[in-house]
Amino acid sequence: MLAIAGGLMAVVPPLISAVVPGTKARVAAHDLVATLRDARNRAITRSEAVDVRFDSEKSTYTVAGAPAQELPRGMALVLLDSSGYESEKRRAARFYTATKKYTLRFQSDGSSNGIKARLGPEDGGYVVAVDWLLSRVTISRAGNDVS
Repeated sequence: MLAIAGGLMAVVPPLISAVVPGTKARVAAHDLVATLRDARNRAITRSEAVDVRFDSEKSTYTVAGAPAQELPRGMALVLLDSSGYESEKRRAARFYTATKKYTLRFQSDGSSNGIKARLGPEDGGYVVAVDWLLSRVTISRAGNDVS
């Protein structure tokens, strides 16, 4: 019995650690989607612009006045161009300005300046997009719509 327990202790941790990175990316992407949808709703209901700021150096994003939300350690935030290809594999904010920061603004009419970003490890993860006209927030993985 002790030998079986010892064998399980040797096998289970590597299996769990293999699942955790994918789970962290999924949770981080869904958290970002919820934050973006909330920011859009806030802009419409309060009839005022709401900014979501991305900081690539700190791997954080924040909605006007709220505490910064930090992405899990090792999580890449890569801006994608409209065709879906990575823009020189630069981190999101670096693509827009030399200050390594980007501000997504939701207007009171529901529109925004839009963004499309990939969160996750270098070889995959999730794409979070905000349409510039309708500000529809979507999430997808490997070309498949998941919300």
